[in-house]
Amino acid sequence: MTLLGTSADSRDTRQFNARELRAAFGHFPTGVCVITGMQPDGTPFGLTVSSFQTLSLDPALILYSVRRGAASLDFLSRRACFAVNILQAGQDWIARQFASHCRDRFASVAWQASRRGNPLLHDALARFECSVWKTYDGGDHVIVIGQINDIDGLQGGKPLIFHRGGFVPVPDLRSSHHPADGAPT
Repeated sequence: MTLLGTSADSRDTRQFNARELRAAFGHFPTGVCVITGMQPDGTPFGLTVSSFQTLSLDPALILYSVRRGAASLDFLSRRACFAVNILQAGQDWIARQFASHCRDRFASVAWQASRRGNPLLHDALARFECSVWKTYDGGDHVIVIGQINDIDGLQGGKPLIFHRGGFVPVPDLRSSHHPADGAPT
């Protein structure tokens, strides 16, 4: 393990290929979100991410990452604000649509514009409106940190989970809106 400001000694790093690494990463189940925003010409924009993470309560921060070279990266790096839509079980078709190269990713997807103009997807478990706080180099990805400006939705339901290359059903989870005693921070 390394500490802030230090780097690992490359002699301690085993060589492995991208396929092996992707398979290992796949063992970690993640939630699925759609990041949305409005392009300068008024056209809505969105992409599916499974890299969404909570980061800080004070200030209220989240993060996600975008692959370098992705068409969405240029658009997202120029946006001052965006929305995060946490998808629920059964919305895997939305995740696939926003991960595709189709021209109109919003076709057949119910949404409304927020006060800030960001598309908010109907029936998302929760929606966060954020402003870009900072971006960082993350190897073959760019890490975007967003400061939360507003929270919307807070629907009951089960999250959409991505695990080992596919969407999987979720067992019953707590429906409480309050963290359990001893919950990880």
